[in-house]
Amino acid sequence: MIRRPGLRRAAAGLILLAAASGAVLAGRAGAQPGVSRPQTVGPAGVGVSSGRCGVCHPAQRAEFEGSRHAREQVRCISCHGGNDDTLEQARAHGGDFRGRIAKRAEPAVCAKCHSDERMMRPYNLPVDQHALYQTSGHGRLLAQGNERVAVCSDCHGAHGILPPSDPASRVFRTNIPQTCGGCHADSVRVGKNVFDPYVSSVHGRELLDHANPRAPHCVSCHGAHGAAPPDVGDVDKVCGQCHTAERRYFMAGPHADALGRGGLSECASCHGDHAVQVSPPAWLSTVCTGCHAEDSGERALGERLWTSYQAAAADLEEARQLIERADRIPIATDDYKARLEQARTYVNEALTAAHSIDEATVSGFTARARSVGTEIQSEIYAKLGNLNLRRLLLIVFWFYLILTVLVLRRFRDASRTA
Repeated sequence: MIRRPGLRRAAAGLILLAAASGAVLAGRAGAQPGVSRPQTVGPAGVGVSSGRCGVCHPAQRAEFEGSRHAREQVRCISCHGGNDDTLEQARAHGGDFRGRIAKRAEPAVCAKCHSDERMMRPYNLPVDQHALYQTSGHGRLLAQGNERVAVCSDCHGAHGILPPSDPASRVFRTNIPQTCGGCHADSVRVGKNVFDPYVSSVHGRELLDHANPRAPHCVSCHGAHGAAPPDVGDVDKVCGQCHTAERRYFMAGPHADALGRGGLSECASCHGDHAVQVSPPAWLSTVCTGCHAEDSGERALGERLWTSYQAAAADLEEARQLIERADRIPIATDDYKARLEQARTYVNEALTAAHSIDEATVSGFTARARSVGTEIQSEIYAKLGNLNLRRLLLIVFWFYLILTVLVLRRFRDASRTA
């Protein structure tokens, strides 16, 4: 008998194909609408959390399946209710189903999980965010029936929610200004456009143009879920989170109590709120006139502080130029450069100490800076003087040496001719 392996393999394939087709047909014949099927599987074996809702809502499914909620097995029905295991609309949208969640109800829907200590403990997430939201400007207005204010989905998104650590998240640190600006760039909606001033500020440029992780954004000053403008008396505490030394001097000076008594915002009265810019040193003499008269003692004090700063800065600039001159000779300047940097810290501290409006404190720093600057100048000038003397002596030496050689040659030539 002749063996034909190819025919045997073909026959086996036909048998397997017939068996598979029969199983599929049997499955179709036995399937009934609304009966559970095995959950579909997404990328890398991850279970799809949208169930069968995505059949009718493919755009929402695509957005949701990439979210943090989907990765943690949160399902459409977790927020919307209903039944995600059927294709019959009446059954899918039956029971406790709610389609578009009403804005006033949304915070409570999110809080169903996010205020549950048992559910949040594995992620080490706080459970007080709903309570904080209710104390915020947003929450208080929402409770009054204003549905134009921000709720959870306005900041975090609806279906594609991502953690704050994800650069694609709407609440990633560099995305927060744009997220808040969705409302707060509209002066008609919120009464004042604070987004554009922030973007043009030193804070905004550092965050958005330079990705400085230390630069403040909206949440840094206003809070997240409990967001509200800081009250007068609290502004210095907010700014002092970053500007610790400035706040320390400010609290030691006369402005801390005076601004509070006058109901004026502490730091913002001089620096502004959202459009904060780098303060030039010349402000020492000019910013006072925002509150004080031109011929006042306060303005005169500001002029003296500015004069003290200018003198120190001028001495350090002259020292810097001398160091550069010495470098070109060259003369060793590493020690001078280190001392110059130390003197610059004194000058910078003088500007910080100016928040105290204490002339003795500011003058103490500028005097130390000037002392270092003048010492550097004196020492370099001395070295330059010694160098000039050595050059002069060297010139005289070579002059006499050359003269001696010429004289000797003349005597030699004269002796030959004789």
